[in-house]
Amino acid sequence: MSRHFVLTLVLFMFLTAGGCLHFRDNMPGLSNVTPEPNPMFVPSSDHDYVWERIVDAVNDYFEIEREASIREYGNLASEVTEGRIDTRPQIAATYLEPWFQDSVTSEERLVNTCQTIRRRATVRVVPENNGFLVFVSVYKELEDLERPLAANAGAAGFTQVNAINTITNVGSDAPASYGWIPMGRDTALEQRILLKIRHNISNPPMTIH
Repeated sequence: MSRHFVLTLVLFMFLTAGGCLHFRDNMPGLSNVTPEPNPMFVPSSDHDYVWERIVDAVNDYFEIEREASIREYGNLASEVTEGRIDTRPQIAATYLEPWFQDSVTSEERLVNTCQTIRRRATVRVVPENNGFLVFVSVYKELEDLERPLAANAGAAGFTQVNAINTITNVGSDAPASYGWIPMGRDTALEQRILLKIRHNISNPPMTIH
């Protein structure tokens, strides 16, 4: 039995004995709210403000790799282009990293503690009838290597460390790089990000005069 497995089992028993742990977002009133549709409609004519608040929300969960902001075009101010955000792949948070917010449920954190999973997100902001449709897609991928990348426990027992191939294909449902197995969408985290976007847009940042 590997040392990593034993430590994970001990951690699980400790958490079970101590009761369920809930890792809460820094957004007030997050729990017990009505789920948002995906895509979510945001009524607004201020595309600069909407974009700024969406970027701020996504930054709470992922590091943004590239973004193409909403832009006006043509002769009419109401004509704007679609905006898009692609994030960098990020190793999912474990029970030993409660300060990270990308693992929404306790079950997700337990799975992430036992094996290496990473996530990446794509956000599209599409102009739609005096507002915008916000599409949030979060993809999960399981590491397909001899030794999990984030498995620090028991590292001395391995004599070979495989390197990650960083060839990426961000923004699609295809694997982002070799060595990772697609696991589908993380709808719980998508919902968390949508709720945070709604919260940010409804609560402008305070300005100091």
